[in-house]
Amino acid sequence: MNHKRYHDPMVLHPDLLFTSVGTCGTNQPEEVKKLQRMIMNAGYQQATSRELEVSGNCGQGTIEAVVWYQRLLNLSPSGLIGPTDSWFIAALKEMSPHWRPRQQSGPLHVREGQITFDAEGHDYITAVVPYRPYRTPYFSRVLHWPGNTSGVTLGRGYDMGSRSRGEVYSTLRQAGLEEFKAIICSKAAGLKGHQAGKFVQVYGPMVGEISHRQQIRLFEISYQIKLREVERSYLSNTRNQKGATPWHLLDQKIRDVLVDIYYQGTHGAAELCLSVMKNDKKELISYIGGNVHYMEFESNRNRIRYLK
Repeated sequence: MNHKRYHDPMVLHPDLLFTSVGTCGTNQPEEVKKLQRMIMNAGYQQATSRELEVSGNCGQGTIEAVVWYQRLLNLSPSGLIGPTDSWFIAALKEMSPHWRPRQQSGPLHVREGQITFDAEGHDYITAVVPYRPYRTPYFSRVLHWPGNTSGVTLGRGYDMGSRSRGEVYSTLRQAGLEEFKAIICSKAAGLKGHQAGKFVQVYGPMVGEISHRQQIRLFEISYQIKLREVERSYLSNTRNQKGATPWHLLDQKIRDVLVDIYYQGTHGAAELCLSVMKNDKKELISYIGGNVHYMEFESNRNRIRYLK
């Protein structure tokens, strides 16, 4: 009677590697299958239009897939993954829709700039489980492209189109985003128009949703930067104007609306600043009402109603 001396290999954990897979790895079939399955679950086919068969055979296609993800995550493209590469494995796992936590609820109130926060996006319980792959207008906790010449945007108006990779990465990490998400998003720096739209289509599902608190933190960081920019612009444009109200004495609602206009994009910054320097809400309402561009977005921004 023929008896086996050893048991068949046991799959101890579906998301951990116990031996190396890839270039010059031990490439045990069950371990190779684990990695192949994680790669496919992490959106490899959607991103590259290549299908990786979960066969247990570590061929050139598997090695190319490993290298693709290593480059995506700014790792050395060695083509080899081992038990110590826990961060890489964790990133693959979190890119898989099956493993992401659903954001059932969360805060939607910020300390400053609520009018801008509300106008820059909408929120639902969750996009789907956990990412809505079809167009969902204004859902903000996923990568999205507002259209036209906008860049890849995340949260309430954080547009990456005019930012550097380092700035995007640093800001998103400050906002509490996971490292792999910040790395992927940083690659959207400088992209605008249809390039930005394509990026969202390919990498959006990998990043998935950010949490409500991450969204708030990201907004608060970017809003403070914009607030300082608007203050400098106001001071520059009213410096020689007699009777101009000092920045810190402007009515809070006037300041909020002024920053909101800058956040979306100004059309005549000097005239805008002059319209608020007397600290008169009615004058600002009149200015907005007489500006065709600003009135085009008034139904969404609600600036006039906020000022009344």
